[in-house]
Amino acid sequence: MTAADHQPGHAHGHERFRGVSGLVIGATMVVGRGALSRLVADLADVGPGDRVLDVGCGPGGAAREAARRGAVVTGVDPAPLMLRLGRYLSGRRAGREIRFVPGTAEALPVPDQSVTVAWAISSAHHWADVPAGLRELHRVLEPGGRLIIAERLARPGARGLAAHGFTEAQAAETAAAAQAAGFAGAGHDTHRAGRRVLAVVRARRAAGEPG
Repeated sequence: MTAADHQPGHAHGHERFRGVSGLVIGATMVVGRGALSRLVADLADVGPGDRVLDVGCGPGGAAREAARRGAVVTGVDPAPLMLRLGRYLSGRRAGREIRFVPGTAEALPVPDQSVTVAWAISSAHHWADVPAGLRELHRVLEPGGRLIIAERLARPGARGLAAHGFTEAQAAETAAAAQAAGFAGAGHDTHRAGRRVLAVVRARRAAGEPG
């Protein structure tokens, strides 16, 4: 499965964000996302002592939600503008509870088994290679670590912005790919966050699994 199976023609990550238009897009990624960040943090049961990896972190709203709950967070994004926005908006948390680093799902800049929670929120439909991204997420999660992929629920056949997300079929395919990548208990369901209906894929790296 590749990004083409999700969204043909999408630029990888946020490489299309430039200049003023990028700042506007970054601002829209902050406004109204609080309910989404809280839902994902709740589903992941994030708390003190967790080490969270936010893949495709954008301007860092979900990373800050995890930090407020006591976690130490690494936000990864391929777009320098998103990383700068994340650092700016995170204020004193940046560099302490949260660090923002460049990277992609397919080449995560973190060590093996170094995180307890990994999530991708509204970013997996941009991945260039979904199986490779899932293998990387499996690599960086410690045994027993939790994975969550959350996307807007899209209608089959939707086009343009309405297609940014997962259909139920794509969510099922992603759960199957997670299982194939070595995750245990992979499945998918839907949740509401504010006005959004989300397709959510959840899985765990098996406890006691060797590195």
